[in-house]
Amino acid sequence: MDKINEMTTGEKLAVGGAALMLIASFLPWYSVDLGQFGSFNRSGWQSPGAMWSVLAVLISLGFAGVILARKFGNVQLPDLGQFTWGQAALAAGGLVALCIILKIINESSSMSFGFFLGIIAAAAVAAGGYLRYTEEQGSGGAQRT
Repeated sequence: MDKINEMTTGEKLAVGGAALMLIASFLPWYSVDLGQFGSFNRSGWQSPGAMWSVLAVLISLGFAGVILARKFGNVQLPDLGQFTWGQAALAAGGLVALCIILKIINESSSMSFGFFLGIIAAAAVAAGGYLRYTEEQGSGGAQRT
């Protein structure tokens, strides 16, 4: 529990958002009621535009995995050359948000509750990435590993 309290707000948002994204990905993202013929549901792993939601899930989980490995596994993160880990977090959060936006552009009719949870999760991951970046900037731009 102590290590969780050591996590920054950005890290908590990103990890929580990634967990929500994973859960939401298995819920109905699209739902069509066919009346007496039943209903038709599609999860985030299925078409239409499955590539975008699958990428959002994978990037979210990768981002969360880096945070958790560093916090709980005492992993020393490698040097990213001219980029910092805060910039990588910002990029990951932005990519997750972009993937969900592209998924909405691809097909926005018959959206179901899983899709709305995915949007909330993407916003949390993106906000976590932004906060992680600003937290790094606030500490003088030093790489926190």
